[in-house]
Amino acid sequence: MMRKILPTRFMLACLCLFVLSGVATSVRAQAQQKAEVRGVVFEYDFNNKLVELDFATVSFPDYAIGTTTNNGGQFRLEEVPTGKARMLVQYLGKLSIDTLVNVAPGMELAFTLKNEDFKLKEVTVTATNSRAGKSTASNISRQAMDHLQATSLYDLMALMPGGLSSEPSLNNSQQISIRQIAGTNSTEEDLNALGTAIIRDGAPISNNSNLSAMNSTVNGAAAAIANGASPSGGIDVRSISTENIESVEVIRGIPSVEYGDLTSGAVIIHSKAGREPLRVKAKANPNVYQVSVGTGFDLGGRKGAVNISGDYAYNRNQPTAAYVHYERATAKLLYSNVFFNNKLRSNTSIDLLYGKNERDDNPDDKSTQTNYRGEDYGFTLNTNGTWSINKGWLKTLRYVVSGNYTSKKSFRESLYSTTTAPYSMTMTDGTTLSNFAGQTIYDADGNPITNFLPSEADHYAQQLSSSYVGRYDIDSKEVNAFAKITANFFKQSGNVNNRILVGADFKTDGNLGNGKSYSASAPPKVINGDASCRPRKYKDIPFINQFGLFLEENFTWNLGERELNIQAGARYDHTSVVGGVLSPRFNASFSIIPDLLTVRGGYGITAKMPTLLYLYPEAAYFEYVNYDELMDENIPEANRLYITTTKTYDTQNRNLKIAKNHKAEIGFDLNLGKAKLAVTAFNERLKNGYALAETFDSFKSYAVKEYTRNDDGQLVLSSTSPVLSSFNMPTNNLNTESKGIEFDLNLGRIDAIRTAFQLSGSWMQSESWSDGYSFYNKTASTRPYGKRVNVAVYEPGNTKSHKERFAMTLRATHNLPKIGFVVTLTAQAVWQDASWKTYGNDSIPMGYINLADSKVHLFEPNQFSTTQEVEDAGYGHLLQTVSHNSGIKESYNPYFCFNLNVTKEISDMFRVSFFANNMFRSYPLMESKRSPGSYTSVNNRFFFGLELSLTL
Repeated sequence: MMRKILPTRFMLACLCLFVLSGVATSVRAQAQQKAEVRGVVFEYDFNNKLVELDFATVSFPDYAIGTTTNNGGQFRLEEVPTGKARMLVQYLGKLSIDTLVNVAPGMELAFTLKNEDFKLKEVTVTATNSRAGKSTASNISRQAMDHLQATSLYDLMALMPGGLSSEPSLNNSQQISIRQIAGTNSTEEDLNALGTAIIRDGAPISNNSNLSAMNSTVNGAAAAIANGASPSGGIDVRSISTENIESVEVIRGIPSVEYGDLTSGAVIIHSKAGREPLRVKAKANPNVYQVSVGTGFDLGGRKGAVNISGDYAYNRNQPTAAYVHYERATAKLLYSNVFFNNKLRSNTSIDLLYGKNERDDNPDDKSTQTNYRGEDYGFTLNTNGTWSINKGWLKTLRYVVSGNYTSKKSFRESLYSTTTAPYSMTMTDGTTLSNFAGQTIYDADGNPITNFLPSEADHYAQQLSSSYVGRYDIDSKEVNAFAKITANFFKQSGNVNNRILVGADFKTDGNLGNGKSYSASAPPKVINGDASCRPRKYKDIPFINQFGLFLEENFTWNLGERELNIQAGARYDHTSVVGGVLSPRFNASFSIIPDLLTVRGGYGITAKMPTLLYLYPEAAYFEYVNYDELMDENIPEANRLYITTTKTYDTQNRNLKIAKNHKAEIGFDLNLGKAKLAVTAFNERLKNGYALAETFDSFKSYAVKEYTRNDDGQLVLSSTSPVLSSFNMPTNNLNTESKGIEFDLNLGRIDAIRTAFQLSGSWMQSESWSDGYSFYNKTASTRPYGKRVNVAVYEPGNTKSHKERFAMTLRATHNLPKIGFVVTLTAQAVWQDASWKTYGNDSIPMGYINLADSKVHLFEPNQFSTTQEVEDAGYGHLLQTVSHNSGIKESYNPYFCFNLNVTKEISDMFRVSFFANNMFRSYPLMESKRSPGSYTSVNNRFFFGLELSLTL
């Protein structure tokens, strides 16, 4: 039964938010006058003639008041508060107008939108910062994407403060992390990416129902299949082409409470909607070949507009390894229109996706004989819109409804070389089978040894060959649905503005696939003691349902020329199995010196719900050999007997908690004419992060019965040996803490030299650790079973991973508007790049898990202070080999990389772009401090690419 949806804490938080609204009453000086604002929006046609522009969006975003222009380019906005207000005019492919107007009765305005091309005096080819008082974010325009020649969403992250350029490639899965130092700790990076929400056209793209991994509970990791997305990480953004995107917003700070199910931040994608010329693009670099086409056209009258786009990309990273390649094909159809006298603005779209990762047979690969393929087929239906009501406090209602279906079919085939291992297909705990299907085997006293259900009479035990070619297939059908409604309220009283968001959303994620399958005679290889693997049907797993409520106050108080902005809200989410969580968030800014210096700060809690991987993990299976005479050459091969017992354990953690990130930041914005400086210091503490790990509850004792033959050739019990079966289960053990400083200095365009300069960067330090106990099993796979010993228990959190990086990027953008020429020289400097570990007590055990009953026995505190004392007490088998080589801080000297991006518009119809990364071919060798004599080459290889664009 679902828990109570609205706990007392959430209702109290809601009441606190309305206190801000009450300030309006206390400071009310007089009733605010309202006005009607009329106007017209123009554009230049192909003959450079001024014509009216229909379907342009005109709004006062701070008031949540907006509309679209009619067939004559005219607009009308009612009930607009008088006084200074921010006004925004937008249209696809046009340079937006974001200006301040002084609203007065009878006001009529005229705006002319220019084409967003490279003939503008000031082009925007870098990321720009969000406005003070809101979430710390970066905005990326269509111009920036074209100039960068991004092949996927992942490439855009190079524009973030501290972001480094990478070699454009689609060969491996790509996931987006925010405020994360890339390194070797894949668990930490996966968790950050899992908590990064990718939101397209108002709806999240979910990875919650991804289960495409093999044996996660016995392997302790959810490795991606066929280079696809890992179930423990984020969305594989290779599938998101940038060609049908109008703009992207990357929220790094504390997001609005309308965004849920995230911890790290959010990437907000706005698709192209409306009329635009036919565009055909082709790009190529040593890795990727890509073509795309798109156009948008009016249907005439008030029938709306349709935007259509398609994209195909082919990736092959190495000419000498043509057998490894990736293909992507995407298509999008978006219909937009206005209804009810411009009151309802709606977009409805369908996205189609095909992706294929493949490794064909390599005739030179005799050792592994590996080949695999992963194919994704999917579609997304989305409808979203805004209903302008403008009655009293209620201004607009916004809605989003989205559904996604993705079919993922993959397989992997490899030559397994391993020691022989037992295997049977039974999934029933305690089943004992022989290598003769359906035959009951008795001991000398006539007692049955084998034990199986009638339905499993066709199952049998076998010993896998020491070398065989194994293959497994995965059929995954991910289903995701999302719905959200948001009401915008606005009230102005004197110098106080109150804009309140109230809303709810619902999300469900599930998998209808047939899951994992393989031949019983050639199962996948499992390396974990006595562990085994079994098929699993994904469609038997329940869906995850998540319901959220949110309330947010956006408060603005004009104190003369100064302005106080407060964004305060709370969000409550309730999810299957794990229950609910409250997430309060707060952002504020105050202009100390008007138009010069603004200080800002914020604090908030973000929460990411567990996915299917963690809520419903697969069971753990173990095989134990009771009798084996397969190698006895004195017995005819057809008569040799082999008996095994299967143990099955439930791995679900019914006490799993919701992962939460505590985000805090403080900063300032300094404006000196065109020059703008933004500095943000942040601290983030993620608690209860998800990880598959061993716990006290994941060690299960079992007594293995072993048999031998007596002189009469009958089976008799020779020994009963206790063993510990150990597996991994979902935990909240992972914790990370990050702190740093981000800065962005934009000097603007210096007209005398036609060049704009931007210096951005970040210093960041992160620490991650597991607060779960660690274990050492010296005899995990020892045979005979009687030689096994107890499992050692070591203190939790005894190893911490640290990373530190200080990187900055200087971009100089020179442009000649008359000829549509833009060139950007980028200089990247990594001043510090370091990693190391710190160790606690990882050499003296705290106790042990008893082999016979799996009970935990902890020593008295400080009972042992040296390893010799442990040995003298008879516990030498609990001591693990310790190496602290990673405690040496591995750091590199400063290194630099220079990139070049050039864009030239040949005419109104043709554009060419070129880039060269690491143009000076700088490959400095850094000697390892941990392993002197070992060197690492830093920087990407010299890399270049070309894009041609035709517009008709």
